[in-house]
Amino acid sequence: MLRLRQGVAYPPGVTSIPPSWAHLQPASVKALLEPPGTLPKALRITPDDVPVEIALAVPMVIAARLLLELAVKQGGLVLTAAGFLKRADVWHVFDQTEWPGSNKTLTLSMNKVINEQDALGVFFTRIALQVAGLLRKRAGVLKPTKAAKSLLAEEAAPALLGELFQAVFWRMNLQDFDRNPLEFWPQHHAGLALWCLSVTAHKWSRTDHLTPACTIMDTIGEPVAHDLPGFAMLTRVLRPLTWLGMLETRRQKRVSGWGHDEDFRKTPVFDQMLKFRVEMLGAEDARH
Repeated sequence: MLRLRQGVAYPPGVTSIPPSWAHLQPASVKALLEPPGTLPKALRITPDDVPVEIALAVPMVIAARLLLELAVKQGGLVLTAAGFLKRADVWHVFDQTEWPGSNKTLTLSMNKVINEQDALGVFFTRIALQVAGLLRKRAGVLKPTKAAKSLLAEEAAPALLGELFQAVFWRMNLQDFDRNPLEFWPQHHAGLALWCLSVTAHKWSRTDHLTPACTIMDTIGEPVAHDLPGFAMLTRVLRPLTWLGMLETRRQKRVSGWGHDEDFRKTPVFDQMLKFRVEMLGAEDARH
C-alpha cells in the first residue's frame, strides 16, 4: 500500500520540491491511485479528441502500424528461438521510425546488424501490442488479432494510440526495459504522476525537477543510489510519454549525468488524451 504523507525524505541529490499532489484533496489522491493495477477512477482516456493526423505522426503509432501491417501481410511475425523478432522485420520498422531520446546514427555505428534488443523503440512497441491483445503468440508466431486489423485504418489511429497508452502504463512491467532495481516505481502510482505532469509540465522542465514534483518519493525504500529515482522517472514515465506523442523533449548544453541534458514539456496530445476529475485543497468545487 502506498504511504502518502507530506514532509517527504528525498534521496541525496534530489531537490526537495513540494509534490504537486500535495495540493489535492485526499479523496482525489486516492481516486488517482485506485483501483491498483488498472486505470484510476479519476482518469478518463479520450483518444477521440486527438486529431487523426496528429495520432498518425506519433512514434509508437507509426511503429505499431508498421508491425501490424507486416503481421497481416506475412500471416504473422515469426519469432527467433530466443523469442525476438527476426532481423528483417526489425529493420523494416527501425528504418522507418525516429524515437525521441534515441540516436539512430549511433545505433547503426555500434551494431553491424540490428537485432530487436538494439532497437528499443521497436521492441517496446511490440511488447505493448502483445499486452494490449493486438498480437497473439501461437507456435512461435505473433498473429494479428481481429481487433488489430480493425485498428489499421488511418482513422483508427487515435484509438490505437489509446490502446498503446493503457498497455504501457497499466499492463506492461516497465522495469523489464531499464534494469533499474526500484521495483514498479513510479509505475505503481502512474495515475498520480500523470496528473502531476498535467499541471507541472506545461513549461520546459528537467527530470530532476519533475521527479520529486510528480511522484511519491517516500515510497522508495532506503538506502538508494541518488540517481535511481530520476532514472526510473525518465525511462518509465517521461520517455514512454515522448514515444506516445504526449511529451516533447529538447537537448540542452549541460554537462551532467544521463537524462539531465534533456528538458520535457507537454504537447497538446497530453490534454487531448487525458481528462482528470479531482478536487484541490481549499476549493472543493474546483475541478481540473
